Amino acid sequence: MRSIDELNSCSYEQFAAFVGELFEPCSVLTEGLFRLRPFPSHAFLVDDALRVFDALTDDERVQVLAAHPAIGAPKQTLSTFSKAEQSHGTPEVPPEVLERLRILNEQYKSKFGFSYVVFVNKRSRAALLPEFEQRLQRTRDVEMKTGLEAMVHIARARLDQMRSH
Repeated sequence: MRSIDELNSCSYEQFAAFVGELFEPCSVLTEGLFRLRPFPSHAFLVDDALRVFDALTDDERVQVLAAHPAIGAPKQTLSTFSKAEQSHGTPEVPPEVLERLRILNEQYKSKFGFSYVVFVNKRSRAALLPEFEQRLQRTRDVEMKTGLEAMVHIARARLDQMRSH
């Protein structure tokens, strides 16, 4: 893992690679964080994503949320972190769970106009279904805020995992 001093002085491309591991690649978020350098710590870099989100337009926030893979997406489309996060628990996901996730993802994207983002936190895909269904009942504004906050929670967990290796 790059030190915070390296991240504060590296090229945009190097910075983007690190931020992409934490949040999934998204130029809108990376550019916003890059402009906020220097950071006193990795944790501040992650937490400052909330400041970036606040300054973004609605369309830009949708771009940030779209960078995150759908729950239940095919493994070959997932980043290393997302693959590990989504495969925790049940190695083989029952087809009916994958189908339910596909339907919920479609309903969610149709209703809100952006991807569903949740901090999986070692839960199986089946365990995510009740929360997914409940969140479909919320307003777009609440869901956008929830999704962006979830991205920060995910990035914090990924940062902790990077530090432990």
